[in-house]
Amino acid sequence: MHFYEWLTLAYLLVFSGLAWKRGLSGRRLRLILGAAAIGIALLGLRSTLVGSWLPLAFIPLTYSQTGQFVLPLNLKFQSQLEAFDRKLVLTLPPPLMFAFELAYLFCYPLVPLGLVALYLTGLGTYATEFWNVVLLPAYACYGTFPFVQTLPPRAIEGNTPWTPERTRMRRLNLFVLRHASIQANTFPSGHVAASVAVALVLLSHATGVGIVFSVVAAMIAAGAFFGRYHYGVDVIIGALLPLISFWIFA
Repeated sequence: MHFYEWLTLAYLLVFSGLAWKRGLSGRRLRLILGAAAIGIALLGLRSTLVGSWLPLAFIPLTYSQTGQFVLPLNLKFQSQLEAFDRKLVLTLPPPLMFAFELAYLFCYPLVPLGLVALYLTGLGTYATEFWNVVLLPAYACYGTFPFVQTLPPRAIEGNTPWTPERTRMRRLNLFVLRHASIQANTFPSGHVAASVAVALVLLSHATGVGIVFSVVAAMIAAGAFFGRYHYGVDVIIGALLPLISFWIFA
C-alpha cells in the first residue's frame, strides 16, 4: 500500500475509535462508522484499473466522518480569528468579487481536474505522488474539527461594511455549501490546502498547466477569504500545509 492509503486507513480508524470513546450514538455514530466501512472497502479495490481514481472518494468520506463530531464553539479562538481579519478584509469591486466567487466554486472539481490534467499530459505515473501531496494536508485540515470548532465568518459577521453582495454567483456558492458542507468552519481551510497541493504537483511536472492551476488556487484562496467563507488564518495555514507535504513527497 502507498503512504496515502495507509494514511486514509489510519484516519478512518482513529476517528471511528474517537467516536466510540466519546460515546457518540445514533445517526452520527452510524455515519462515522459507515464512512469508515466504505473507505476501507474502497481501499480493497486499490489494485484495480481505477485505483488511481478511488482517492477522489476519500476526501468527502473523511470530511463527512469528522464533520459528525459536535463540540461547543470555541468562542475565544473564534474572536481571535475575527480580530486578525479586521486588519485585512476590505470591500472589493464587484467584477473582482465575481471572479473570486467563481474561482471558489471551482474548489470542488479542482482536485479531479488536476488528476485529469496529470494523465492528459502523460504524467499518470505521478498519481501516487499526487495523492500523497494532496491528501496529507487535506486530512490535517479535517482532522482538527473534532477538537476545535468555530462558525465561518459569513455566519457571524452580519452587515459589516465588507459583507459581500448576494450576487447570483454568491447565492450559488451558498447553496452548494448548504447542501455539501458540515455547516461549520474547518481550520485550516481544506479547500485551499487541496487546491494549492494540486497546483504544486502540476507545477513540478507540467509547468504550463501548473501555472494555470496555481492562478486558480490563488483565486480560490482569495475567494475563501474575501467571500468570508474562511478566516484569514484558515487560508494562510491551508496554503502552507501543502508546502510541507510537497517537500516530503516530491
